[in-house]
Amino acid sequence: MEQKTYIDRLTDLVMAYGPKVVAALLLLAVGLWIIRRISSAFQVFLKSRNVDDSLRPFLVSMTDVALKVALLLVVAGQLGIETTSFIAVFSAVAFAVGLALQGSLGNFASGVLILLFKPYKVGDLLSVEDKIGYVTEIQIFNTVLTTEHGKKIIIPNGKITEGPIENIARDAEIQVEVGVLLASDTNLALVREAVDAAAQRCPWRIAELPSEVVVMGISRDDMKADIAWWTLGEHYILTLDFIHEALREEFAARGISMAKERRREMIE
Repeated sequence: MEQKTYIDRLTDLVMAYGPKVVAALLLLAVGLWIIRRISSAFQVFLKSRNVDDSLRPFLVSMTDVALKVALLLVVAGQLGIETTSFIAVFSAVAFAVGLALQGSLGNFASGVLILLFKPYKVGDLLSVEDKIGYVTEIQIFNTVLTTEHGKKIIIPNGKITEGPIENIARDAEIQVEVGVLLASDTNLALVREAVDAAAQRCPWRIAELPSEVVVMGISRDDMKADIAWWTLGEHYILTLDFIHEALREEFAARGISMAKERRREMIE
C-alpha cells in the first residue's frame, strides 16, 4: 500500500512537471541554436562594418553571454521557478561591482568608443596633454604610446576621451612651430635669413612650402615671434627637435640674441 502511494506520488510529479521539463529542455535547445545563429550573424555584421579586430571578439562574447543569461531566466520561468529574486540579486551585485570599478568601467567604455569610432589608429602620432608618441597599442582600458626615445607611455582611455587630443597622421603635411622671444630691436630681415638657412639644413622639411616668421607681439624690451616650417607627420618629432638646435646655431652665427626661448607645438 505504501509502495503504491510512492508510485502514485511519483506519477503525479511526472505528470505535473514532466511537460514543463520537456518544454524547458526544448526551449533551451532551440534557444541555444538561435543564440549561435545570432552570434555568427553579429560577428559577420561587425566584420562588414570594419570594427576593430581586438574589439570584435569581445562584443560577440558579451552579446553571447547576455543572450544566454536571458535564455536561462526564460527556461527557469518555464520550470515554474521564481526569477524575480534572481534578477534583484543580480542587479544589486552588478550595481556594487559598478561602484567599485567606476574608474575602470569608465576607461573600458572609453576604450570601446575609441575602437568603434577610431579617432586614431596604431601608428598615428598622438599628442595627449604634454605627452607625444606613436600609438603602438589600443587596449580596452589603456592606449600605449611609444616616444622617440623608446619610452612607453600608458594612458588610461578615459583621460583621452575626456580632453582634447592631437592626431598627427603620418602622411599629413603639418606645420611645426616654435615661439621665440627676441630683443625688441632685433633685425627681422636677419631673423628671416637665419630661419631660411636653418630650414635649408632640415632634411625633413617640405621644400615647396615656405618657412614663416610671424611677429606676435612687441613690448619695450622684447619681441615675440613664431617661427615655423612644414614637414610630414611622420617626421614631426624629428623636425621639432631639429628646429631648436638649428635656430640656435644660425642665430648665434648672425649675432641674434634670444631673451628666452619657449618650446611649443602647434598644428595648422
